[in-house]
Amino acid sequence: MLQNQKRILRPTSLKRLLQEVLPIPTTSYREHGVQAYLENFAKDRRLAFRLDPFGNAYITYRHGQANRPFVLEAHMDHPGFVVTGVKGRRLTLEFRGGLSAEYGKGERVRIYGSEKQSNAVRARVTTVISSKPTKRGMPKRIVGARAVLESSGTVEVGDIALWDVEVCRFRGRTVHGRQCDDLVGVVTVLATLDRLVAEGRTGHLIGLFTRAEEVGLVGAAAAAAAKEIPEDALIVALETSSSAGGRAKQGGGPIVRVGDREHIFSPVVTMWMTELAQKIASTQSKFSYQRKLMDAGGTEATAFDLMGYETGAACLALGNWHNAGPRNRVRAETVNLDDLEGLILLCEAMVTHARKAERTITSRRRHWFKIGRTAGRRLKNEM
Repeated sequence: MLQNQKRILRPTSLKRLLQEVLPIPTTSYREHGVQAYLENFAKDRRLAFRLDPFGNAYITYRHGQANRPFVLEAHMDHPGFVVTGVKGRRLTLEFRGGLSAEYGKGERVRIYGSEKQSNAVRARVTTVISSKPTKRGMPKRIVGARAVLESSGTVEVGDIALWDVEVCRFRGRTVHGRQCDDLVGVVTVLATLDRLVAEGRTGHLIGLFTRAEEVGLVGAAAAAAAKEIPEDALIVALETSSSAGGRAKQGGGPIVRVGDREHIFSPVVTMWMTELAQKIASTQSKFSYQRKLMDAGGTEATAFDLMGYETGAACLALGNWHNAGPRNRVRAETVNLDDLEGLILLCEAMVTHARKAERTITSRRRHWFKIGRTAGRRLKNEM
């Protein structure tokens, strides 16, 4: 069955998508602004939009002959504070996400309520509340803070407080953003959908946008457990992942992510993604890619893969992960614009060739069985 998509003359420019999405205030369990943007995006293109019972968002594109559902997934939240107490000009904040307690003291935040998307109230963190030491020697993390208001305005319990850093700025080919992780992933999915609609391509793509990733992959786990995703779906989780320690190079292209700090993803999907990236590189001289483990953190691909879905992952090398800049100062996160363009190109190829994913592993198995038979005969003759 064909869906009645609205044909648009050209997709929205990538820079414009970034300028629209990156500034949206969001943190775990407070993703409502992103949800609203996604619903309007889908409506403008006559794409199906829905929220599941857990608040995860889905945008579906389907055109041409039906085939295996392909899911591109990104999460809507980013580490940030939520106001839990207001007493005059003094605030109590709860932190949602992972960041060393060496950061934060003396830093400024912008506070957003439902009606204060653009004119945020400013405050300064006076005290960082850290987690208790662990037996495994893990560093203390921020769990909360106390802050004092530095500008006029009304603050209420439940408001979002985010670091007062660059919201979205382009410097050469580098994107500086407060919430690249993972709103750049959200932009990647939207840009892919936009280009499919503009060109009327054949494909079945579900854009899945999950909640509360930063506090334990919660939205992804809920969606998988409740079978909100088609059971035969092929999933690729999109992330930005820390490039610290030489894990990857910004400007080196998008990353086919083999695994994270605790799990290796589907070999079938990883092999298929790598083959597609190689084919693109062979025909487009400006395209490059990387194939990396990226073990600085976890990703939702682990949850999906362990819960029974055929899952792979792709990511971009991220600078200043979770706003952790040099010398324990909070900074904007960074990604490379060429890497992002390359990731979108890879996503388009995956949508087009999703039905061929299983053929890749079948072809490679035949290749190695053929070598095994030939090699076996020669080895016996050379004994």
